Formats: sequence, structure tokens, C-alpha cells
Amino acid sequence: MKALKLYAKYYKKLKAMDEILKDLHPLALRELKKYPEGKADFEGVEFHITKKVEKKFDEFIETELKEMRDKINQLKQEAEEKGRVILNERETFDAYIPRSSKDQVLAGIPDYRKYFAIGG
Repeated sequence: MKALKLYAKYYKKLKAMDEILKDLHPLALRELKKYPEGKADFEGVEFHITKKVEKKFDEFIETELKEMRDKINQLKQEAEEKGRVILNERETFDAYIPRSSKDQVLAGIPDYRKYFAIGG
């Protein structure tokens, strides 16, 4: 029970920090754009602006790709039906904070409370 309790404690802190970072991200990006070459270094953390490129193919290529994906899925399904699949099983676990109690749980983290100015 001790490990689960510790995990829950740090998990809540992690989720609280994720929410704070999500809120700060657009502001930090705006500020970073003011620096030369979009690069900065604060307290050992290096920041730089990156560009993400998304490829869009024309309709003909997209149609061909969809047909290939469908064929691959069909081959996978046939292999499963014929029993030609090896299942590797390992134990793990997932953790989450239910959406209905997320604010209440994260409000228990001092940094989260302070950042979002939650009384308590």
C-alpha cells in the first residue's frame, strides 16, 4: 500500500504541473518569439522555436494509401482468424484522475492552488 500511496502523491503533482505548463505554453511561446533566433536559456532549460510540418497528399495518393491500409487490416484480420497471431502479455497499470473530481484533487496540490489562485 505504501508504493501506491507514494505513486498517487507524485501522480497528482505531475498532473498539476501539466495543467500549469499547458496554461503557460502560449504565453511562453509568445515571449520566446521576441528573442533572437527564437532561442533562450533560463535556469538550465533551453528553449527554441520549432516548426512542425504536416504533409498532405493529393486525392489520388490518399485514395491509394487508404486502399493499402484496408488491405493491411484485412490481412491482419485473416491472420487472427487463422490463429497466426502470437500474443505477448505483460502486466502494467494505468492511473488517472476522474474528470468529475479533477479540479478538487488538483486543488490539493499547493503549486496548483497558488498558480490558479484557488482559495484554501
